[in-house]
Amino acid sequence: MIKCFICPWECRADRVKNLGLCGAPDQFEIALSQIHQWEEPCLSGQIEDPEESSLGRRMDKKHGSGAIFFSHCNLRCVFCQNYEISQLSHGRILSEKKLLKICLDLKNQGAYNINLVSPTPYSLYLKNFLTKYKTKIGLPIVWNSNAYEKKETIHSLKGLVDVWLPDLKYYDNNLAQKYSSAKNYFQFASQSILEMRKLSPDDVFENDLIKKGLIVRHLVLPGQTKDSLKILSWLKQNLGSNIFLSLMSQYYPTFKSPLFKEINRRITQKEYSILTDWLLKNNFKNVFTQDLSAATPNFTPNFS
Repeated sequence: MIKCFICPWECRADRVKNLGLCGAPDQFEIALSQIHQWEEPCLSGQIEDPEESSLGRRMDKKHGSGAIFFSHCNLRCVFCQNYEISQLSHGRILSEKKLLKICLDLKNQGAYNINLVSPTPYSLYLKNFLTKYKTKIGLPIVWNSNAYEKKETIHSLKGLVDVWLPDLKYYDNNLAQKYSSAKNYFQFASQSILEMRKLSPDDVFENDLIKKGLIVRHLVLPGQTKDSLKILSWLKQNLGSNIFLSLMSQYYPTFKSPLFKEINRRITQKEYSILTDWLLKNNFKNVFTQDLSAATPNFTPNFS
């Protein structure tokens, strides 16, 4: 790669000689790989007894989503729960062969899928990697991204990614600029998500685990229910009420968010209920919700 055009920034960095806006090098850099049991149930496995605890108890602790957390990010979210790896450069450089070994190790540990977390800066590298090794890995590939991506980059992954897991963060670009330093976030994210749906038009499940399809995540921010409602309305108008949606209540103040008084708190039950009530009234049938007790660092991976 001579000049990097992977994401909407198009910063044109020569990643061999210097780092671009995201800080990613010209090789894979990851911070953690693990069997992750706290993704959506259709990714990590089913919940045995939702009444037993606020987040439920897993049926089998030996299985889950095979999460690979990439270092660096093309957003600068002040509230990032993974800021140690997204913005503080915690990680290690890996070759393709070592990345393949990690994938196969996760498979041998019982992973249901290979969950690529924050893959955007490595999109072209992952395209080459998956072209070579997807068949050998033999598990569904999950693209777990912030959605601040170019439609063309997503299209280039056709046939290589099975499950798209984007987080549609903002409708209002002013909020995206304020809290994530992202220009025209919604325009890029919405077009990328529509391309994801085009590439995986059907949601395919086997034994309650998703094998192909699209799950859109939305993290509810304090004081921003109006923006969240605009996102939900856009999803209904463009993707329909049968879309799989993960409405996340897990926001808690961390990293730089205490510098912004209006988001220096957790969301309230009222804020979350406004959104879940809207979804019920608008016939959304495939929604993953969270108890507000999910807003804790206890479910954030330890990257140290």
